[in-house]
Amino acid sequence: MHTLRSMWKRVRLAGALALTLAAASGPPLTVACGNSSGPTCCKVCTAGKACGDACIQKTDTCSQPPGCACNG
Repeated sequence: MHTLRSMWKRVRLAGALALTLAAASGPPLTVACGNSSGPTCCKVCTAGKACGDACIQKTDTCSQPPGCACNG
């Protein structure tokens, strides 16, 4: 019984490690939106620059958290 518990702990640990590595192997969020106009962008900014979920003038400072708008 003790051996079965020990083996089950190792299986769970290996599974958790595999899931963590799989999640970490994707592209970082800054690359995912980057300069693409793919389906991850809710708005593509051509005259200005991306700021959160909207576009602002290139000379303005963005004070919004990262959103779905992309520079294009």
